[in-house]
Amino acid sequence: MENNSLPQNPTGTEKDFFESFDIERFWYVLKSSKFWLIGFVLLTTSLAYVYVRYTKPVYNSESIIKLDFESEANVLGLVEVVNTQERNEISGEIELIKSKLFLSRVADAAKMDVSYHVYGRYLTDERYRNSPFIVSYKIHNSSYYNRPFDIEFGAEDSFSLSYMNQGEEVKEIFNFDEEIKTKDFNLLIQRTEYFDPEDDNKYFFVISSRDALINTLQQSIEIIPENFNAKTIKVSYSDHNKYKARDLVDLIDSLYLDYTKEVKNAAIEQKIEFLDEQIKSTETKLSEYEDYFEEFTIENRTMNLDEDLSRTIEQLALLDSQRFSLRRSINDLSVIQKQVNAKGAIAVNPLLLEQLPRSLAEAITEYSDLQQERELKLASYNETSYIIEQLDVKLEKSKDILGELLESYEQTLEDHMAQIDRRRNFLENNLSQMPSMGTEYGKNRRFYELQEEFMLSLQTSKMELEITRAGTVTRNVILSPASLPQAPIKPQKALIIGAGFMVGFIISIVYLLIRYLAHNKVAGVRELERLVKVPVLGAIPQYKKESLDHTSLVVTKDSKSSLSEALRTIRTNMDFIHPKPGSKTISVTSTISGEGKTFVAANLGAIMAMTGQKVCVVDIDMRKPKVHLAFGVASTQNGVSTILSGKSSLKESIQESNIEGLSFISAGPTPPNPSELLLQNDFTQMLEDLRKAYDVVILDTPPVGLVTDGRLVMKACDIQVYIVRADYSKRAFIKVLNDLKATGQFPNMTTILNAIDSTPGYGYGYGYGYGYGYYADEGSKRKKVASSLKNLF
Repeated sequence: MENNSLPQNPTGTEKDFFESFDIERFWYVLKSSKFWLIGFVLLTTSLAYVYVRYTKPVYNSESIIKLDFESEANVLGLVEVVNTQERNEISGEIELIKSKLFLSRVADAAKMDVSYHVYGRYLTDERYRNSPFIVSYKIHNSSYYNRPFDIEFGAEDSFSLSYMNQGEEVKEIFNFDEEIKTKDFNLLIQRTEYFDPEDDNKYFFVISSRDALINTLQQSIEIIPENFNAKTIKVSYSDHNKYKARDLVDLIDSLYLDYTKEVKNAAIEQKIEFLDEQIKSTETKLSEYEDYFEEFTIENRTMNLDEDLSRTIEQLALLDSQRFSLRRSINDLSVIQKQVNAKGAIAVNPLLLEQLPRSLAEAITEYSDLQQERELKLASYNETSYIIEQLDVKLEKSKDILGELLESYEQTLEDHMAQIDRRRNFLENNLSQMPSMGTEYGKNRRFYELQEEFMLSLQTSKMELEITRAGTVTRNVILSPASLPQAPIKPQKALIIGAGFMVGFIISIVYLLIRYLAHNKVAGVRELERLVKVPVLGAIPQYKKESLDHTSLVVTKDSKSSLSEALRTIRTNMDFIHPKPGSKTISVTSTISGEGKTFVAANLGAIMAMTGQKVCVVDIDMRKPKVHLAFGVASTQNGVSTILSGKSSLKESIQESNIEGLSFISAGPTPPNPSELLLQNDFTQMLEDLRKAYDVVILDTPPVGLVTDGRLVMKACDIQVYIVRADYSKRAFIKVLNDLKATGQFPNMTTILNAIDSTPGYGYGYGYGYGYGYYADEGSKRKKVASSLKNLF
């Protein structure tokens, strides 16, 4: 089979095509992409809605403070100097409020080091001032700062506390008002008035470090000049809880006013600062001593070493007594064991028998009784008698049992002895360390009492200085106190959802333009007219009434359908292409398989036969025959291949269809040399015989883009019809059609656009001169536009 390579580059007319906007192609791409376009918009809008829905709102509280500065330049009348100085001072005050030094005071005064939160379905919510529990803490391991502790309320007064420790979850159950002590922290969790025993929510709290609180304040606070002339500044704070934001702004304002008082009392402040350092240092020392006392108490389980010393001595004496008693018992057991091994009578003190375990005492008694019985029997019997042998057997069994019991009891006594020795060694070690421990403990206790007295004197001095400082009055005024925000500043729902819609719309437009520019298939009649250099006979709408598994005659099912009218228009236009009277031959071909040439040939023949003409459809595509499928019959042994090879006559190969005047000839068996058969004179003779017998002969030829058979047939025909399928045939295929026209061998070359969308106002129904649009609605332009928009969806 000879293959002709398809053209890879677009035709020369494609350049003009891209330079001009094709509304028909754009409309087609828009319609085929409508679900994607709607999907993009819905997706981005939905994402925006989800972001708004599941983003915690941020509230902003604001206040305005009026500053008042005193300057000697006012007295001298230097207004410009005053203005410059005041601007610099305002900027300095702003930087002061935003500084870590000032915010550290806010963090200390806010007492928000423990934050309480409740888990929601998707978000968490801070329970500010309405938490069902409060937490008192003491952190020994700084890694437990800024990490969540989960709490779930249990039955009665219990709750479960879970947290992460070295990558593993620790979960334990505690009671409220019960101090939780670990090596890393101490916690005390108590209920508040907001506690509900039926509350099944899951809570968590976070103990924030001082640095974390300061960083949070710096990130959330904003200080800006409100009016330089009025010397006012705006203090604003943003937080997820509007009450917390307001309280912090109130606190910042009050602390700032207090700070301005401190400036006027610099000397007092320096003294207070020194006292604060001393108090802090003393507190640290007191804390260290308290930690020492706590660890000493936990480790030694006592706070009175003298009492422990006397108690230890008493315990050692008691252990020595127990040890002596155990040693004596072990010796007694050794004596009994020797007597048993000697196979004689056992002499045991009755008091010793009472001290031994009951089972062992019974075993000793039984063994002694058997020994005595044997000695009595020997007086009447000899050693070999049956009675003596039976007693020996019993004695042996009794001896084994007694031996096991003696060995077990001796091991028990040895174990008890070892325990007493270990306990005695432990007490002796403690006894040797107690004097030095007592000395160190007493020294630390005296230092602790001295530090307490020193701490009391420091606090008394500081209180006196603070009373003096309280008399200072500031001239700065709060013009507008902290506001309680009613609506969040973030997220802005309307803006974000609108932005999401616009992003989706822009993505849809970009996607649509990309698909428009990348679309390389013929979409409509106007596009086909611009690309081809031959007449366009018409356009055949896509058949949508049912799914066709193969080529079929459909014009007989609905003779008044748009498809039938399109074929009638094509039939009429052919009369203008070849107006000469007499029989005429029509070849139907395409570039590749699947473009619908057999469908067009069969149905066009049926339309022509309905006008009273005699029509014969001949399947020349001997490699891939399909005409017999269109007429609903199986492939026969007689056909074009057998006619051209001389195996059958033309009359034997003609078959009649269900339509009056319409006949067809199938391709017959597939030959090994289709091209050679078409070059023979038998093909010309067959064609002449068909001309004489029929008014119209339609030849279904192989695709000319794949093999040369079609070109051989087209030369012998009056009209050459080239099928282009909408949204299937690539624009590059048009080069094959234009090349055929350029050879000059096919003067009546025409083309038909097949399987075009039958939407009104699109495709074939665009008002072309030879169109068949009289079935379309003759309504107003408004109705046509409405119909087009409706068809999009």
